[in-house]
Formats: sequence, structure tokens, C-alpha cells
Amino acid sequence: MTIAPEQPVRTDAATEATGLPPHARLLLQLARLELDPARLAQVRALAADEHLDWGAFLDAAARHKLLPLVGRHVFTYRIDRAADGQKGFPYGWVFTTAYVGNRHRNLALADEFGRLFGELSQAGIRHAVRKGFSLAETAYGDPAVRKINDLDLLVARDDAPRAHEVLERLGYTQGQLAEDSEQVKPFSRKTQIFWKVNLSNQLPYVKAGHRPDLPEFNVDLCHDIFQKKSGVTAPAADLLVRADPVRLCGASTWVPDPLDRLLDLCSHLHKEATSLRFIEDSVDLQISKFLDIALVAAGFRPAQWEAFRARVGEYGAGSIAYYSLHFTARLYPEAVPTDVLDALRPRDTGYLDQYGTLDGQVGTWALGFLERLFDTGRKAGSGRSNVPHE
Repeated sequence: MTIAPEQPVRTDAATEATGLPPHARLLLQLARLELDPARLAQVRALAADEHLDWGAFLDAAARHKLLPLVGRHVFTYRIDRAADGQKGFPYGWVFTTAYVGNRHRNLALADEFGRLFGELSQAGIRHAVRKGFSLAETAYGDPAVRKINDLDLLVARDDAPRAHEVLERLGYTQGQLAEDSEQVKPFSRKTQIFWKVNLSNQLPYVKAGHRPDLPEFNVDLCHDIFQKKSGVTAPAADLLVRADPVRLCGASTWVPDPLDRLLDLCSHLHKEATSLRFIEDSVDLQISKFLDIALVAAGFRPAQWEAFRARVGEYGAGSIAYYSLHFTARLYPEAVPTDVLDALRPRDTGYLDQYGTLDGQVGTWALGFLERLFDTGRKAGSGRSNVPHE
């Protein structure tokens, strides 16, 4: 089937979300790389709403990892200044400082991770960068905009021991940063066994950062972009064969090819949106994850969508891909063609409102998707994760 380039016009969530509070509607309008005149007018109108809770807005922007992007918008479009009789954003320095501060933080991360790429390559260990800098320096085009917490690397399982040696040589330990932010505490035996048996990632490698904005460097080695309990597998070794060489963080490395990159982002979003561990930490639903997918998907041409559908079918990952693209299209309808969604849609879509499947504790959300995005109490009553991480 050939996907038609012309797609029906769909409204985005920022237009539909009239029932959400002003701070939520404002963040949805700002959750884009660029603001056209119409959207900028909506931003100014919402910012002037006397009922807008700026504390709630700041909290939501931080929780959804959009604070640096908001800061760039505040500076770029001068929305901290009054215009046309409307007041601008209060405390503009809070937002712009978040943007500038994130740039300095990411530069420090880039220095560290660029060195790691070089050490891995010198040791002959093929690897590919997932998310993080692979998006910040390409899809976003501005490393200061995207909040980066850690480095996620695809590494073949057979190369894990040698990668471990490289990381140890660079000062990393599998564990958690201690309360004094100086030492790294090893994980318990129980946690080590659980992760090895049940999860596709190695336990995190951590090194103290000794900076107020960067208390730790964190590296995750991933051997499959799907979790073991999902029933789907795409081993890192397969993806590394077709990975693309790039320069990131000032060093030579690799990233997954575009089809694998999109599928990886879909898998990552689905895992975190439906797993109790992330629901407990209130990081299950973050607009930034949908924006990641939207920016990658927006660059796909019809032939790439055809190839993507074929790859999804190859791995049997239709329900996972559809979940993530369906909700991404709610926020960024222009990024995912209607025909693609129609082709991927499973017969039973009841799972879209479920969570806890990978935990063996299936529940169903009572709130709709947009309401869930901004419901800070959604974790109450959702159950407890059985994944140890101490």
C-alpha cells in the first residue's frame, strides 16, 4: 500500500484541551520547537489569564522536562515582555536561566560521554546512542533545549564484560549515588539478580559529578530495545549491524538507523507510560517523550513509513508502536499520518488505557489521556512496582 502524502487536517491537543486548567493549556501550546504567529498569540492570551497558576505551570514544565524549551521560547519570542496590552511571563529569568543552565550541564555531559565513546571505540566495542544526545544534536538542533539525564547505549550482550571494564576504568560503578553525593553505593544482591533475570538493561553505571547542576554521570547499557516480559525482542546486536556512524559530543559514535530509532522511542515511551515503577515516580507520562517521537516521525517520507511498518511487523511490535504513535498523534497530529495509524491499529484497542501489564498487575485508568498528563495524583491507587532498585 502506498501512503498518500496528503493527510486530513487534525486538531492537536492544545486546541482540544478546553477543559484543562490554564497552566496545562499553556504548556501544551509551548511544547513545540517553534511557535507560529497563531500559536504565539494563544500563548500570550493564556499567559494573561488571571486564573493561571504560575506555580503549577512551573511544576508541570519541570515534570514534563520542558523547562529549558520554555526558557528558549521566553527569550526567542520575548514573551516575558508586555505586548498589545497583555502582560508577559512573570519571573522570566527563571525560565531563561533553566535554558542557559541546561546548556552548561549538557556541555559537561558531552565532554564526559564523548570521552567514553572514544574509549569504547578504541576497545573495539560497537555501540549506538539511544535518545539523549542522538536527539538533542539532530532532531532538536539545539543541545540546550532537551533535558538529558543519562547516556543510554545499545551494546551487544556479548560485549557487556568488555564495556564493563571500560566503564570501571573511567571511574564508573554499578550502583546509586550516596546521600553525600561523593560515593556510589553498590546495588543489593537481590536487585542485581532481579535485573539480570527480568530486564533488558544492565544496572546503571554511576560516577559522582561533583557539580551542583550535575551530581552524577549515569550510563545505561541496553541489550534489547524491548523488555523481556513484553514478549517482543529486538537484540542490540541486530540493530548495531545497521546503525549509522555519526559525530556526537565531539566524538565518533553510532546511532540506530531511522526506523530502529523510531521503534526504540516507541518502545521506551510504552514501557515507561505503563510500568508501575515509573508511575510511582510520576515520570510515566512526560510530554517531552511524545515530542521526541514527533520530531523523528515528522521527518519520515512515505517510503520510510512503509519500511517502518514492515519492521514493526518483523518484530511483532504492532501494539507497542501503535500505543506510542496513537498518543503522540493526540499531541502532534501532523507528525503521524492517519494512514499509518490506520494500518497499525490492532482490532482491540482497549489496552490503550491499561497499565501494569509488564508488572503482572493490570489496571485501567479512569481519566482520559489529556487529564492524566496533568493529574499529579494519578499514581495513587495504581499499585506498587516489584522492581527492586536498592
